[in-house]
Amino acid sequence: MERAFLDSLSTPLLAVDRDGRIQFANRAAAQLWRVPAERLQQLDMGRLFGPGDMIATQVRRALDSETTVTINPFSLLLEEGHAPLSLRVQVDPVLESGQPVEQAMVSLLDVTHQMQIESNEAGTRLMHSIGLMVRRLAHEVQNPLSGIKGATQLLARRTEELPELHSFSKVILREIGRLERLVKDLLQYGGDPPLTRSRFNLHELLDTVIWFQGNSSDKVRFERIFDPSMPDMWGDRDRLHQVFLNLIRNAVEASPTGGVVRVTTRILGPWRSRELVPDSSKTYFQIEVADEGPGVRPENLGSLFTPFFTTKKSGNGLGLSLCYQLVRAHAGQLRYQAVSGGGAAFIVDLPLDTVSAD
Repeated sequence: MERAFLDSLSTPLLAVDRDGRIQFANRAAAQLWRVPAERLQQLDMGRLFGPGDMIATQVRRALDSETTVTINPFSLLLEEGHAPLSLRVQVDPVLESGQPVEQAMVSLLDVTHQMQIESNEAGTRLMHSIGLMVRRLAHEVQNPLSGIKGATQLLARRTEELPELHSFSKVILREIGRLERLVKDLLQYGGDPPLTRSRFNLHELLDTVIWFQGNSSDKVRFERIFDPSMPDMWGDRDRLHQVFLNLIRNAVEASPTGGVVRVTTRILGPWRSRELVPDSSKTYFQIEVADEGPGVRPENLGSLFTPFFTTKKSGNGLGLSLCYQLVRAHAGQLRYQAVSGGGAAFIVDLPLDTVSAD
């Protein structure tokens, strides 16, 4: 009766002894790890929870103190190349009257979606604050930069007959042009960019971007894996063109000569609940741009979408952060995922309810 009751619960449960051996696993735990419950009972804690002994240590702590111990959050990687789950792990000592405490019940509550919502809200506040600061700075730079440019153009005209001086003016004007482009990018950054929505075919947009990049460089080969069932999208075509041009260009630059850049589209339904989408109850367009480059170093993962962060020798570090902002303006999400075997994938999730109703 007790075992049947535990098997009926939707929360994964493990009964563990003091040595970390699994004495019981319910049906929900078996489904989480995708192995039979009997097989789970043959595995040790390290095989289930990965390197380190955090869970085993907390089990011993709960047994020694005879009190509940909670780990929140605990990151559990079930499959290579997929995002880890965020879990709330609760360890309860199993107390029996007059008996020594030798077992603990480990319950695992998936809080991935909750953590994602909190992260999105914090990210929105941070991006808004940074955007406000950046735009104010750009406005302050813009006016004196215009004055410097005007004076330098006048100086350049007056030194045309003096080559040794005229060359300096040309260098100054070239660098001023670079600063003007940076200021233009800064003025676009932050806040909620206005969207001009229209109905368009997402695959046609991606084909256009791939054609442009393919004609700009023959360094890589493109592979399209498009879902033919995808409906038209209702969104800002020009803004999304900017997003995918940036992502595909980055993939080309990161790839080795002769490498492959794969652009994949799919419909992501609510049944794919383990995916880190903003709202697991919705259906999404998913667009993935994957390369065969070195991937992103672990120490850089937290800075990928922050402004001015770049690992390139040239670049202002605004490309990915602006893409992140534009995708969020469409109520979507831009995220990074390592590719099994090497490489990087940037994934754009856009809600299907942005489709025109006509």
